[in-house]
Amino acid sequence: MAENKEKCARKASEGGTKHHGFGIRHVQMICMSFCMVALLLARSSMAVAILAMTDAEHNASTGAKVYEWDKKIQGLILSSFYWGYMCMQIPAGVLAKRFGGKPILLVALLANGCLTGLFPLLASLGGWPLVCVCRVMMGLTQACLFPASHTLLGRWLPISERTSYTGIVYSGSQIGVIIAMPLSGLLAETALGWKMIFYVTSAIMFLTAALWYWFAASTPGEHSMMTEEEKTYIEMGLDTSTETRRTQKTPWREIFRTPGLWAIMASHVGGSAVFILFFVDLPTYLERGMNISLRNSASLSALPFVGMWVGSIGSGLLSQKIYNLGWLKLGTCRKVFNSFALFGSGLGIIALAFLGPDHKNIVVAILTLVFFLFGFSSAGFMVNHLDLSPQFAGVLLSLTNFAGGIGSIITPVITSFILKNDPTDISRWRIVFLLFASIGIVSNLIYIILGSSDRQPWDSPDYKDKRKADPEEMTPVLNSKDEKELEARKH
Repeated sequence: MAENKEKCARKASEGGTKHHGFGIRHVQMICMSFCMVALLLARSSMAVAILAMTDAEHNASTGAKVYEWDKKIQGLILSSFYWGYMCMQIPAGVLAKRFGGKPILLVALLANGCLTGLFPLLASLGGWPLVCVCRVMMGLTQACLFPASHTLLGRWLPISERTSYTGIVYSGSQIGVIIAMPLSGLLAETALGWKMIFYVTSAIMFLTAALWYWFAASTPGEHSMMTEEEKTYIEMGLDTSTETRRTQKTPWREIFRTPGLWAIMASHVGGSAVFILFFVDLPTYLERGMNISLRNSASLSALPFVGMWVGSIGSGLLSQKIYNLGWLKLGTCRKVFNSFALFGSGLGIIALAFLGPDHKNIVVAILTLVFFLFGFSSAGFMVNHLDLSPQFAGVLLSLTNFAGGIGSIITPVITSFILKNDPTDISRWRIVFLLFASIGIVSNLIYIILGSSDRQPWDSPDYKDKRKADPEEMTPVLNSKDEKELEARKH
């Protein structure tokens, strides 16, 4: 049944490729990428800013205020973003499904612009507790980023373009980090010191919000520049009219009974734990553990994310090509690329555990390779929600991102507990790396066992009506062998 569905989907996608050239859906993807860049810039710049804020020697030349926050307080500040981020995940998916992705992301951009611009003032007024409150609010508003993006991708991308463009859109998150790390290091050296990091980031938020407001839409039908030809092409590729999507109720019971969802959730938890480990602590590891200066560590912290960006785009394009040519089934593609992401990066992290400051160049090279492989998750579990349910992809992502958010909250706390306020101790970093490598590897094993790429019956707009009217209508269709036998009997 799954094989027949894949063949039909492939034929439909091949038949739908009559629409060539640059279209409004490409404008939408570009705008979504800019949103990713801006919001990840606001999120990740704190990892460098907090080092500058607590470095008395560095701030002596800038005159910026120095805060005496130890590693435990820094861990609380960095993890506080994910308190709000986790709490708002499921509501964010539901809101994106109901109101569309455009207004939800617009609110996120404007709110983060305000909070980031006010951050230096809030820090001086209330110290680290008020900083934590600010970060929690940023997390609450940014919780919508991936659920809303998945909702938009489910409404804009036919199956023949889904994996490749999803990888391109989500690669914007790596670009945001790539820009944030060296840019924050440079801005910390200006006359205003670390404050300049937040002022520049705030300005970028507002510029992106203006771009998003004028050039994006929640559905193809709502975009003022959309042609009827391209709209028809998108809807045929999705096999569902975009007008029916908002009215369909969320089938919560059926969603939670889907093994494929739990497989994605396991990978999302493991992947989030590994990603947040480096997302939050990479500058600290390079500066304190590897004895690299603040400016150089900020620049080098971006290099692994360049590798992740390349891996994300490259794996998406390669996976889509392999599937469209019929070389591998969609489910096999997902598991192969997900294994590169979590098995491969896990082995690289294990190697890091046994290297010290005498191997700086090797460490940076392995980090870049680890992130390059981790970027393959864009063609693995990160796009798998869209396979199970294009209509409820945002809701599914909000559920798995909620689970991943738990790991995001715990990760900085665990690392600070293991490091015991001494990030110069390489033996303690070894424990951290071995622990998180194990988490990533185990989560991928669960994904391989339970993972699926079949579109679920409950994704159909008339699923509940069919089930009430005639349960037999919900039984699987005949496979090719059964169809041949039935045809032979007729003759």
